[in-house]
Formats: sequence, structure tokens, C-alpha cells
Amino acid sequence: MVASGSILEVIDTKPKQDAVGAGEVARPLWTILAIAICLLVLRRLVHQSFFLDGAIYASIARNLSEGIGSPWKLQFSQTMFSVFSEHPPLMMWLEAIGFRLFGDTIAVEKGFTFLTLVASGFILLKIWQSLHANDPELRAGGPVALAMALVAGRVSWAFSNGMLENLLIVFTSLAIYGVVGAYGKAGARTSVSRTLVMIVSGLLVALALLTKGPVGLFPVATPAIYWIVFRRPGIWSVVVDSFVMVATVAAVFVVLWQFEGARDAITRYLSIQLFPSLTGQRGISRGHWSAVRTFFRVNAYPAVITLIILLCDKRWGQAPVLTRDVKLSRLRIATFLALVGFSASLPLLVSPLISSFYFNPSLAYFASAFAVACVPAIMRALRGSAARIRHIMSLGLLALLALSVVLVAFNFGRPGHDAATIADASKIAAQVCSSPNACEDKVAVCGAAARDWVLYTYLQRTYKISLTPIDARTGGYLIVDDSCAADIASYRDTDLSLLNYRLMKKLPM
Repeated sequence: MVASGSILEVIDTKPKQDAVGAGEVARPLWTILAIAICLLVLRRLVHQSFFLDGAIYASIARNLSEGIGSPWKLQFSQTMFSVFSEHPPLMMWLEAIGFRLFGDTIAVEKGFTFLTLVASGFILLKIWQSLHANDPELRAGGPVALAMALVAGRVSWAFSNGMLENLLIVFTSLAIYGVVGAYGKAGARTSVSRTLVMIVSGLLVALALLTKGPVGLFPVATPAIYWIVFRRPGIWSVVVDSFVMVATVAAVFVVLWQFEGARDAITRYLSIQLFPSLTGQRGISRGHWSAVRTFFRVNAYPAVITLIILLCDKRWGQAPVLTRDVKLSRLRIATFLALVGFSASLPLLVSPLISSFYFNPSLAYFASAFAVACVPAIMRALRGSAARIRHIMSLGLLALLALSVVLVAFNFGRPGHDAATIADASKIAAQVCSSPNACEDKVAVCGAAARDWVLYTYLQRTYKISLTPIDARTGGYLIVDDSCAADIASYRDTDLSLLNYRLMKKLPM
């Protein structure tokens, strides 16, 4: 076991000066991270477009803020998800607060997902810094770990589109930070104070479950993983701490079960969403070997980047002089991060239903493990460069950052990838709404439009228009295309120039 502070001593005999130097050397890494955020997240986030799921969550939250539906009976529209049971409600509750404060504006869902990006990045950075508290060079490499996470899988895409995984990362990372912080200072904490930390971490896991169900449970494995890797604190302390976390989560749901609304919502979620998904009765089964392939694919970019950096370091870099204790400490930290990532992703590998963004909560930990391997090489390369070269590089990166900000500004308010659907929804609303707040409640659909969930979402999110099958004979308008097989003789074409469909109006009786 390496004594506290010994890593610092073997790296440099002047720890304070080295810590300052490492911070200065790492400044270009923060600029690179800012460029990545602009190009990978903000450039798309400022578009009008929002992925289907994120727009549905925003519509539900807007409705809740206006008294449509209730906290335990969320509603998307009058016809589709009139009682939303696809996911737990916590994120919609929090977004509803934003709509209550700022009104019905797209800035609420965009701002909410941006806040989750900032919060998750800050928490993950604190985990990184806590693990490397005695290693200034690795501690300063935090932006590399964050940038690695951002390019992994569909992490940046999720933060551009308001996915549930964004808030899930916030709660699970906070729970893990609590454990890492408590165990990193195990010698200075009393058992009572550590127990309080575990209770708070358990509450955070409960919030994760209320965000996206059982996939938020993985932080309860963190005490055991920490003991396996670092052999501290004592095994019985770890057993007690794990029990406290699990008991806290259970207590939260026992309390919720006492309320009829919460009990009904949990029952609906289990029977409509969770159990059918686990048994392959819902959706398209893409688990098992497909999940394994997805797992390797979502980790490919950080792995390839790390490999390239290490190969360049081996070819042109100067071999580091590190003691066995330093190497062992870094290996243990990388192993801990990877095992936390596996604790979050292994349950997905046996699930019959999988999407690549399901892995997002685990990717930051795998990315951080890769960063442990490549940050020393990056820092050596930066430190070994002449001051003039570092200055030129910093200026070049600042210029790239300025261009990235300009690109974000250029994309601000543009329609984005759903431009055609957004345009059609706007034209339909202009026809069926007598004023901005007086639209037809329901518009009938037939043909391909009946399966166009993106059109459903934009009409509901922006104009509160619900679409309903033509069989319902509801409303005075009908959206069709040539694939409609129903009798539409009672409708006439409005001659509205839609890009994908035709809008028909019912003839007077």
C-alpha cells in the first residue's frame, strides 16, 4: 500500500511548484475541451430540432406546468401517451419547474439539457481530481477525460437532444463522487459521517431510479469496487456502507408505495414498459451479441485516440521515469474507473432491447480510464515543447475556439435536421389555428402520417395539436399522403404546400 502523499514525493520533491506547472501546461487542454463542446454539443443544441424523445419529455413537462396531467399521471397528448408510462417522471417534473418559471419557450428544454451538461462535467471532473489528489500531473489532465467522454458513443448527441441519460449521469455521478470522497478520506472520517455520506448517495441513486428506472442502480456497487481495487476501507465497513445505500433506496420506494398515485405510476411503468422490454415483448430485440458489438463501438473513439497517443509517445516521446508505486497507483485508478463503467454497462449486455445511448452513463468512466493511460504522454509532450511553440499552439487553439463560437452563433435558431417536419407543422398550424392559442384540439391522420411520430411531436410541442387516426372521425382537418387507403371523399384539399403530406378540410354537412 502506498502511503498518503508518497506519490507526490516520488514525482517531484517540490509538489507545490509542480502542481502549478502542471496547471499551466494543461491550459491548452481546456481550450480543446471548449472547442469540442461548441462543435459537438452547442452547434446542434441551438437548432430548433430536438430528437423525438427529448421533445416528448419537453411536451409532457410543458403540459404538467399548465395543469395538463398530474405528477403521477403525465400526459403527452390527448391521443398519444394520454397517460405516459414509458419512463419514471422525475426529469419531466424538473423541466416543468422551468416552464412554470419561464413560460412555454423552447429555451427551457434547451437550457435544461445544457445545465445537465455543465453539472455532469463538473461532477465527473471532481471525481477525477479526487482520485488523483496526490498526482498533480494526472489531476491537471481532467479536461482530457471530459473530452474523451464527449466523443464517446452518443454522449454529445444526447446532450444536444435532452435525453433522460443526461440527468441520470448527474445523479449517478454525484452518488459515486460521494463514495470516492468518503473513501479517499477514510482515515479522516468517522463511521457516522461516512454513513451520512452513504445515505445521501443512496438518496441520489433513488433519484436516478426515478429518472430512468433500474439502470440507475449501478452506483451501489461502487463501495465494493473501491475495496476490490484499493483494499480500503475495511471489508466490514464496505459491507455496512453498501447495505446503507441499498436500504436507503428501498426506504424511498417503500415510502412512495404508501401513496396511491405513486403506487399506480410504479405499477404502470413495471407492467407497460420494464417487464415487456426485459422479456423482448416490446420494441425490436437488439440485445445480446448486438449489445456486445454496440458496447465496443461506443468505446471505439476514446480507445483509438488513446492508442494513437501512446504509439506517438513511444515513437517520439521520452520514456518516463516513474517508480513502481506511481505506476501501480495509476493502474489501480484506471482499473477502478473501468470497473465502475462495467457496473453500469454489464446489465445492458444481457438486455434484449438496446440502443447505443443507453451506454452513456458508463462511457465517462471508460473514457476516464483511457485518459489515465494517455494523459501522462500528453503532459510530457506539452511540457517538452518550447515556450514559443506552446504560445503559438495556444493562439491557434484560441482562434479555433473563436471560429467554433461563430459557428454556434451561425446555427442559432436554424431548423436543423427536422427542418422539413418543422416547416410542415408550422403550415398546418397556420391553417388549423384561428390564433396562436386557439387551435383545433385534434387533427386526423391517414397513411404514412399516422406513423410519423416526429410530426406528432412537433405539432404537440409547439401548437398543442393532437393527431388521431382517421377512424376516429375527429376534427375538421385530415393529414394524408398517397398511401392513405381510407375513404376521404368527405374532405377537400386545402392546397397547402406541405413538403411531405397534404392537408384536407372536411366538407360541411
